[in-house]
Amino acid sequence: MRLYFLRHGIAEELATSDFARELTKRGRRRVATSAKVMKRLGIAPSHIFSSPRLRARQTAEITAKALDKNVTLTEAVNFGFDLADVRRLTKDLDAEAEIMFVGHNPDMSLLVSEITGVDVSMKKGGLARIDVIGGAVDEGELVWLIAPKVFDTLGDKTMPAEALISDLLATPAQKLPTTAQPLHDLIKHRWSPVGFDRDRDIDRETLLSILEAARWAASSFNLQPWRFIVAPRGNATEFQKILSVLREGNQTWARHAAVLMIAVIQKFREPDAPNRHAAHDLGLAVSQMVLQALDQGVYVHQMAGFFPDKAREIYRIPAEYEAFTAIALGYRTANLDHLGEGQREREAAPRQRLELSDIVFSGSWAQPAAFLAEGKA
Repeated sequence: MRLYFLRHGIAEELATSDFARELTKRGRRRVATSAKVMKRLGIAPSHIFSSPRLRARQTAEITAKALDKNVTLTEAVNFGFDLADVRRLTKDLDAEAEIMFVGHNPDMSLLVSEITGVDVSMKKGGLARIDVIGGAVDEGELVWLIAPKVFDTLGDKTMPAEALISDLLATPAQKLPTTAQPLHDLIKHRWSPVGFDRDRDIDRETLLSILEAARWAASSFNLQPWRFIVAPRGNATEFQKILSVLREGNQTWARHAAVLMIAVIQKFREPDAPNRHAAHDLGLAVSQMVLQALDQGVYVHQMAGFFPDKAREIYRIPAEYEAFTAIALGYRTANLDHLGEGQREREAAPRQRLELSDIVFSGSWAQPAAFLAEGKA
């Protein structure tokens, strides 16, 4: 099922009542332009549900006329529109149906965020497309988030629809996994992209927050055996130093990251006592860093493909420490023109994992734990 959420266009500020506020001339013009772009994109909802408030109804009617569709006015899409309303309006519709909702903020933004796990703020006249995952509307992938200014820009274009779609991708696909059990949204959205935004930097406060998360990870005997060499893209000299440590295959995409790091472990508890938990503890620290980053919209890609000896030489890393992992951080982008074909294919490939029965044992090695099968027919 495909869901479209369309926020009403620009409306007058004053009227006899909020219910009677109508679209301004500019608002009507913008909605009409947006509707033409939607038609070129092939958007053809089987149902358009609209709030009965005048500004939303006018937005829906202008859009429906361009798409040659009908509008159903319903209080369900009025203020207070929530996921329960979406369920009710779609429960009897075909799984392949396309449905458009025309309503108000904050409901529209909150619904898109709730269904996709992506924090969004929809502008007046903005459009979001969500492709539902599985059979329930509770979870979906944010495919488009189109600002009205983008509609304005593309309104007079004559490019093919395929190219137009590429221009409209305001946020990349989320690649949500299909899971047998419920997971926290941050875990579901975690993966390691290679397509980073070449122009958007990570600000100092966000970077410090990510590093603070690593600082507070658990560690054996509280030894905290992790160290991080960090180079934001804005420091070109230091960024290039870490980039030079990466293997060539990783350099091609990591050069577009916002921050590069080398994660280092302290190998010994005491001079003659190796800390065999050091790598485990570093993993915990980086894992917390990854989730903290993702909570702020930043993605993390960890790499084994780098030269530890070169890192030791360049940074004069002492013998009791070991460069263990290279890390790239950045915001994702839908524009992957800077990537090779293989990297673009990797970006689009579905996420895969072993089954629990392959990794959770009891009784003896490789014997799946009995509780995994409980409740199965």
